[in-house]
Amino acid sequence: MSELAHELATSLRKEGEKTVAFFRQLSPEQMQTRIYEDGLAWNTHDLLAHFVEVEGSLGRIIRRIAETGEGVPADFDINRWNARHATEMSEQHDDAWLLDEFARRRGANAEWARSLSDEELERRGRHPALGETEIKHMLKLLYIHLLGHQRDIKRALDLS
Repeated sequence: MSELAHELATSLRKEGEKTVAFFRQLSPEQMQTRIYEDGLAWNTHDLLAHFVEVEGSLGRIIRRIAETGEGVPADFDINRWNARHATEMSEQHDDAWLLDEFARRRGANAEWARSLSDEELERRGRHPALGETEIKHMLKLLYIHLLGHQRDIKRALDLS
């Protein structure tokens, strides 16, 4: 087993648990609070849906890169993807389902990451936001990306 894979998997799992705990302590009113005014104008519930969608879609992309070296196309539009898929996820599911699904998807991604060799962690492919990079960086971004959104939620809800 790769030591780095173990570290990444542990971080994914721990940060995922913190994310679930953070959302579970929010009230229904806080889940409907608008966080972003520009662009997609998402509320807290929408961001949770985004988290779930990212765990699924990026998990699939990273696995494909590990297997084939093929990531997203060079002309991939991440903003269009997020607008469509996160919005659909938000409209179709309630907070409880989203939290359970996030935990399930994050757990699956952490277990998969734990199985990777050092060679697999170094494989490169095109990530939707990072461009050409190694799998190890993509896995780190899975939890770092969400930390930024959680910081924004805390600021909007005055939970700092």
